[in-house]
Amino acid sequence: MKKNGIPLRAPVFMVKGRHSQFDRLQPTVEKAGLKSVLLDNSEAFFKLIADHRPSLVMLDLTLDKGDAIDVIRELDQLDVLERMTVVVFGERDEHYVEIAALNAGADDYLVKPVNKRVFAGRLTSWMRRQLLIEASGEAPCTVGTFNLDRESYSLRVSDKAVSLQRKEFEIISLLASKPRKVFSRKEIKETVWGDPEGARNRTIDVHITNLRAKIGSDFIRTYKGVGYSFDG
Repeated sequence: MKKNGIPLRAPVFMVKGRHSQFDRLQPTVEKAGLKSVLLDNSEAFFKLIADHRPSLVMLDLTLDKGDAIDVIRELDQLDVLERMTVVVFGERDEHYVEIAALNAGADDYLVKPVNKRVFAGRLTSWMRRQLLIEASGEAPCTVGTFNLDRESYSLRVSDKAVSLQRKEFEIISLLASKPRKVFSRKEIKETVWGDPEGARNRTIDVHITNLRAKIGSDFIRTYKGVGYSFDG
């Protein structure tokens, strides 16, 4: 069965914390044809995660015990983070908080209160991109010492495995698909987030900085005011 072009799939987990909007946003998730599970604490979330692997997890930044960043780090330790999309809903629009969430492994960061129409658009983008990832089976990309395998979701540089977060992998995969082509931030947003307005410019910049730290500075070239290219 499908609704709005998105098939029914694993539950969407929404973990409530301080000043949560999830009670009001849950009907939007259900209207999109997605089964959702609203949870009051992170402990209940981790009890369910072993048996149910959601495609999308929404976390309020401030939770009952710790915060969303702690949860994301634990998901990473469980080796399940790369197979799901994680979105953090923060109380304040503060640069350092957003960067901390993205560095931990979050795919997106929204500041509360979130407009319902904006949320519906972002929800569609998150799920559309998830479906594209799951449906992809492209051939490996090898350029010199750089070997990226989209099907196995792996990257090796100089014969060493490189661990990437989901959005980092998607961005480098896009750039490497056409070496030396300059991809604008709008193109990156449209492909990786499924929406030309799907992420802030600084969100992309944080991911690029993290990529360079992991794979070296020689592979990604910045065109100031334009975008980025892969120059392996």
